[in-house]
Amino acid sequence: MKLSEENLKEISELLDTGMDCFYHLLTGQIEYHPDVNHPYFEPEHWTDVIQRIDSENENYIRFKKMDANQSFKVMEDFAKSLEDSLFKSKLLLALTKPKPFRNYKNLIDASDFRNQWFDYKNKIYIEFVRQQAELLK
Repeated sequence: MKLSEENLKEISELLDTGMDCFYHLLTGQIEYHPDVNHPYFEPEHWTDVIQRIDSENENYIRFKKMDANQSFKVMEDFAKSLEDSLFKSKLLLALTKPKPFRNYKNLIDASDFRNQWFDYKNKIYIEFVRQQAELLK
């Protein structure tokens, strides 16, 4: 299946924010809702979307989020790609400690590499969605 760059970007952004994301094969409509298994999920806000997807399930393709291992690998690969050896070492060390995602985020947010990180992560996530779409040909 071939998706437009806009669709790839939208789906990747939705997945990255934790949404469950669906693409309607006939209309090209992108539907989404929070993870229904999340402890703070409030179904009353999403009833219409969930019912619409459930009623036409065969016409929707669900895109998967990166799991924790995949997300960890993206962080590790970004850190390894940096030329700044001091910051690279800090990021890689953060990944070896408890709460690696939080520690990594805190370092990135306080650094000059924040925008570079988001650009990198967005590019990787778009490619992740593109690969899923290509498998659905």
